[in-house]
Amino acid sequence: MGDVCVAPFGRAAPRQAHVWPRTHGRISVEQIVKAEIGPQLALFHHDRFAVPPPESRPALDDIERLAMLAIGTDETATVAHFEKVRAQEHSYSTLLAYFVAPAARLLGELWNQDVCDFVDVTIGVGRLQAFMDRLAAPEPLSAADVKRRALLIALPGETHVLGVRMVAKVLEATGWDVTLEEHLPAETNARSVAAEWIGVVGLSLSVASRAELAARTVSVIRNASLNRRIAIMAGGPAITEHPELALQIGADAVGFDAPTSAVVASHLLVRQAAMS
Repeated sequence: MGDVCVAPFGRAAPRQAHVWPRTHGRISVEQIVKAEIGPQLALFHHDRFAVPPPESRPALDDIERLAMLAIGTDETATVAHFEKVRAQEHSYSTLLAYFVAPAARLLGELWNQDVCDFVDVTIGVGRLQAFMDRLAAPEPLSAADVKRRALLIALPGETHVLGVRMVAKVLEATGWDVTLEEHLPAETNARSVAAEWIGVVGLSLSVASRAELAARTVSVIRNASLNRRIAIMAGGPAITEHPELALQIGADAVGFDAPTSAVVASHLLVRQAAMS
């Protein structure tokens, strides 16, 4: 097949070589990893996640290389690099929190800097999701094993809805069936999760003062859900600035941007499948 590899969901990977801006690349990777320690505690609060010391985490170069390979043309090299880091005997939690999730966040930064485009990002996220499936189950999970259905919610009165719409686009492009509900009461959201099986609900919170409304929405959704293991992911400007709010409103995980949210959603979904 030459220099074109078959990417997830039937698309060909891009031919062009992507170059990370080296002047700022290392600083960006360091900032991403440091900024995510607190949110990762929220992500893993149900697993008693212990933050490993820096020397016990994947190297920053390995995170950067995973991100660049994920949007590249050599899928064999991408898998080999992932397996090389996996062989260092990191825990599942460490690999997700300090390897795959930061790589997804780095894809978002590459996208913001126009180093890559939307198609590149969705290819990269699809590969990272496949790695999460590989980590979470002894045998690879097929599409039939996990129902990639998500409900994304912008609370009533939210004005910052671009972010949740971008999350919806990335999820749809990476194989999810997504319903987006904007400015609807919690009872309407509850009817949606009661009517059909939904694996993950994503909720966007723009200001901390609306945390009480978010908490009520989460509670109503959990009580009504047809899926008794439904997972809730919180994102938005308020969560990015104060990730501890995710715990306060009753969410299971934090999503920072569209690529990271897609990877985290995949983790939450596969975790449900493993518990079934």
